[in-house]
Amino acid sequence: MVAKTKQIMVLRHAKAEAASPAGDFARSLTDSGRQQATDVGAALLEQKLIPQTIYTSTAKRALETAERVCEQLAIDKHDIAIRDELYLADTKTFLSLLHNINKRINRVLIVGHNPALEDLVEELSHTDFVSDQPNGKRLLPASMVLLEFDGDWTDLKTGSCELKQRLHGKLLKKH
Repeated sequence: MVAKTKQIMVLRHAKAEAASPAGDFARSLTDSGRQQATDVGAALLEQKLIPQTIYTSTAKRALETAERVCEQLAIDKHDIAIRDELYLADTKTFLSLLHNINKRINRVLIVGHNPALEDLVEELSHTDFVSDQPNGKRLLPASMVLLEFDGDWTDLKTGSCELKQRLHGKLLKKH
């Protein structure tokens, strides 16, 4: 049997307010952040990159980003798996999550935070994850990276993925 290609869509939350009286966890998306998340969702729909399962951090800005993306993809927001451990996750936490995905799932979306997401992409990609931006940042707010590998989720390890695509919400067309 030929190994099935798996895809991991890694999405940094969209632009959030600089501070919240309730603390970092409660920071909301800005108006431009809400538009970025909507634009990312529309771009994923246009490219037919529809995740079969979605995981997000419980932080308000990540959840808002996931919900706006799902709205564009006609995915019920109640289908989003909201995980506390993704707020301050490290690569080991993400790998544990990915290793336990049902083998029938071929495409997953993870919405979270930097620097953890940059570290995850760096760890999984078999090539160096370098910036494509003038400011040197690898994942801007509302940036999505598509990683791909052949095998089962339990086969996922350091350097096993190919970085297939990246898009940045702030560079997508404005409505």
